[in-house]
Amino acid sequence: MSRPNTLRPRAARTTLCALGAAAIAVSLTACGSGSSNPFDDHQERSSYQDGAAAKSDRKSVPRWLPDDASDIKYVMSTTGDDRIIKFTTPDGKFPAQCAKGKPQGKPRLKADWFPSDLAAKADTNCGTWSGARVDGALYAWQDKDIAMKARG
Repeated sequence: MSRPNTLRPRAARTTLCALGAAAIAVSLTACGSGSSNPFDDHQERSSYQDGAAAKSDRKSVPRWLPDDASDIKYVMSTTGDDRIIKFTTPDGKFPAQCAKGKPQGKPRLKADWFPSDLAAKADTNCGTWSGARVDGALYAWQDKDIAMKARG
């Protein structure tokens, strides 16, 4: 009489468990932004109807954003001071506290609504932010290095 071989069922269970664990790991890594850029998961994206709501919701939204600005799209890095923003104003202009000037730093964040060539078009500075008007909308960015230097 021969003894049953218990090694094979144990090996099969071990293999099955390993495959299951691998499948779970793969499915968990599929979560997130879907981007291959590891820093994309360290961003927060928001949209607001007006500037007052944006500033009320997030302290990181620039204080120079007019309360009556509309169609606001905003992306911020959660690991630094990089920011990008798009908005419109009733008069189509940046607020009065902004001034003509050369770009400060460069936009490091990306969004499908943010012009990739904005740094070349930038002609306005609002504190540590740089921006430009493109096709009726106002776009601006804050470079983390410029923000850090401004804080001293």
